[in-house]
Amino acid sequence: MKLDELDYKILEILRRDARTPFTEVGRGLGISDATVYVRVKRMMDEGIIRRYTIKVDEEALGRKVHGFVLLNVRPGSLEETASQLVENEKVSAVYEIHGPNDLIVEIGAGDLDEMRNLMLKIREVPNVATSELITVFKVWKERNA
Repeated sequence: MKLDELDYKILEILRRDARTPFTEVGRGLGISDATVYVRVKRMMDEGIIRRYTIKVDEEALGRKVHGFVLLNVRPGSLEETASQLVENEKVSAVYEIHGPNDLIVEIGAGDLDEMRNLMLKIREVPNVATSELITVFKVWKERNA
């Protein structure tokens, strides 16, 4: 599916706030809410818009310490290891990469002790060969989900 400028503008508005009513989107772009609906439905049908979601304040949920774990896994065990990591509630995201590492795992914890314990758990996952924690001190920009 080829997107035009109007589709990109609709996506930008919905990225900022997925709850924005189509009437408001249309008013801001000078089009009808029906046009917004048709275009959004088409983008959903084509898989461009995969889901509507919310962005949660992780600190308000007690996750004050954030980090990224760089993992190397034993050959042939990437999918199994990633599947096990996904099951951990403190894991926000798991990304497969190709380079010096195999996986990047985004994690959050309430404090450094909890982060340490989480790292020990991650290291215990079968087939994890090496791990490295990169702690986030400050977020300057974050993409909306």
